[in-house]
Amino acid sequence: KTPGVSIIYVASVASAFILVGNINILIASASFTGYPFYTICSAGVIVMRITHPDIPRPYRVPLLFPVLFVFVGLFVFVLPFLGERWLISLAWVIVALAGVPVYYLLSRNVFGWKILTRCNEKVTKGLSSILNCE
Repeated sequence: KTPGVSIIYVASVASAFILVGNINILIASASFTGYPFYTICSAGVIVMRITHPDIPRPYRVPLLFPVLFVFVGLFVFVLPFLGERWLISLAWVIVALAGVPVYYLLSRNVFGWKILTRCNEKVTKGLSSILNCE
């Protein structure tokens, strides 16, 4: 299922940053913000290899690569906080963390808005057909 709510959230945050900021800062910040999630996925490979070693996998990556990627990912995440633009990095971390409750509230439709449910279903169906995720 395509995460329509998260795509709308990311698009609106990116649009806001483009309107009030610089496109170069947006590009640098977006790549910085993505690396923790890539690192978490690589750490997940390590955890799955340790906790479930007998699960059949279509491809078994050598463990060296996820371990190296976790170290590189941590380096890429921490490095911007050591420079002069650490405040921008902190702002992106806050935006990413703010997306968690927004996603939860909107995807679970906590407020009971019928229009939100219809909109989410239409966006999800449209995106899944465009992105060929059916």
